[in-house]
Amino acid sequence: MNPIAHPPAPATDPAQLPALLQQLVADLADPGITYLLGGHYYDRTNHPRYRHFPAVFALRQGEVANVEVGLDFVAFDTELVRYPERGERHYPGPWADRFRATVPFDQLYQLCRKQLTSAGQTADDIRYGPDTIIYYNAQVYQRYPTPADINQAYAAAPPSGEHPLVAVLTAVEAGLADPNNHYLVNTTSFESLDGPVLLGMLHLQTHTIQNLVIEEEGFTCSVRFDPYGQRAWSIVRVAFAQVWQVLRSDSPQIDMEEVEDAGGLLYDAPEVLSAYARQGRIA
Repeated sequence: MNPIAHPPAPATDPAQLPALLQQLVADLADPGITYLLGGHYYDRTNHPRYRHFPAVFALRQGEVANVEVGLDFVAFDTELVRYPERGERHYPGPWADRFRATVPFDQLYQLCRKQLTSAGQTADDIRYGPDTIIYYNAQVYQRYPTPADINQAYAAAPPSGEHPLVAVLTAVEAGLADPNNHYLVNTTSFESLDGPVLLGMLHLQTHTIQNLVIEEEGFTCSVRFDPYGQRAWSIVRVAFAQVWQVLRSDSPQIDMEEVEDAGGLLYDAPEVLSAYARQGRIA
């Protein structure tokens, strides 16, 4: 009676990842082999937020390119097919959001490898069973990020030094061409000709803003606080350090649940508001 063959135990040491990922690079030449990578976060290009959660990617021929295996990271070019919201570029889609993703080894906890049948190569759904796991690190897996970790990462400036609000405000500027788009910028303070406005909120819409100038650390614009009034435009300056939230909606009356469901939470930095509340002054 022949003994039952069991798959080899998966690797667990991060030092083994470079060799496993170099094999992945070689396997990309074979359309019948696919990998599944699991990690807590990845850093990406072409997006206001450079850090994203979680890092789950299918890696196979035609879906990734230019894979780079470093001493402590793996990076690759990939794409996600999206249907942009009204007011976003490429609306209504579908649109291929192409970017380069970088996953640090200290965030990568699982790697699966599967040999596909001919039918499996054209299947829409690929399942990775326990026998496909070639790397699993329980310690990394258990260090999953908390909501506070995620919020802090979303508010952080990218490594390039460009504040994420530069890209957010650039998208807002493009969206202002559509009068159905309403943007709310929540701040702990902004400057006006009459002095600072504490806990100020700016409603930005086609008829309430003009002359928007986006700078490295803030933005200036002229706003009309009453869109239906005849009062002259007021010049304001907003420092990025005082912005804690940017929302997009189809109405000036905001329903947060609807906004979040529609992907309208463009920027969220609750730690800015928390610091203001603790200190009783501008963060």
